[in-house]
Amino acid sequence: MDRITASVGQGGRNDRADVIVVQNLLRARGVDPGQSDGACGERTIAAIRKFQSRFMAVPDGQVEPDKATWKQLAQAGATVAPKTPAAWLGDSAQWPQSKKLQSMNPQLAVKVRGVLDALGRRGFQPKVFYGWRSVDVQARLFAEGKSKVRFSFHNAQKVDGTPYAYAADIIDARYAWTAQAESSGFWKALGEESKRQGLVWGGDWASFRDWAHVQLVSNGELARVKKESGL
Repeated sequence: MDRITASVGQGGRNDRADVIVVQNLLRARGVDPGQSDGACGERTIAAIRKFQSRFMAVPDGQVEPDKATWKQLAQAGATVAPKTPAAWLGDSAQWPQSKKLQSMNPQLAVKVRGVLDALGRRGFQPKVFYGWRSVDVQARLFAEGKSKVRFSFHNAQKVDGTPYAYAADIIDARYAWTAQAESSGFWKALGEESKRQGLVWGGDWASFRDWAHVQLVSNGELARVKKESGL
């Protein structure tokens, strides 16, 4: 179930990620808070009051963690994810490299370009296999044991559903995930160049070596990114 960490609405703390959760849940319950942009303005507060009028005599326009309004709101179940715009539908693994880079958080895209250029200069044939990928694809990978999480930094998106990945999978076009990727030194080189760009490299993870994986922020940021994605 979705959670909020602090109060949202009239007089609330209104942390952006919490506001997005409330805005999406209000929409799921048939109340329009306006755009799910993380800004708690008059329209969002009015939507909270309208929702509260279903069960409160005097709506106060505020949603507090684990209090009555939150419990009523959370009965909507899982947050309804924004629909992916048509331009971003299809198998993202088959997109051209330029589109895969466009599907990333701009900061990540710049760093990934730096990694690709550096690996090319070292004689490798690097390419992005995944930038952004949908939560449906993520669920399949989880079921197949190819991922340890149901939501990953690959699935991050803007509040309107536009891809905004915080992670990328980088392979050598000749080797992919075969044994040659290791014997050729590609994984080692990928780790070196990724860390040179300030990225987190999945090959360093002791519990699950995700050799091709690089990401913009630490694993501790995953919950925040998920909330901000409206998922």
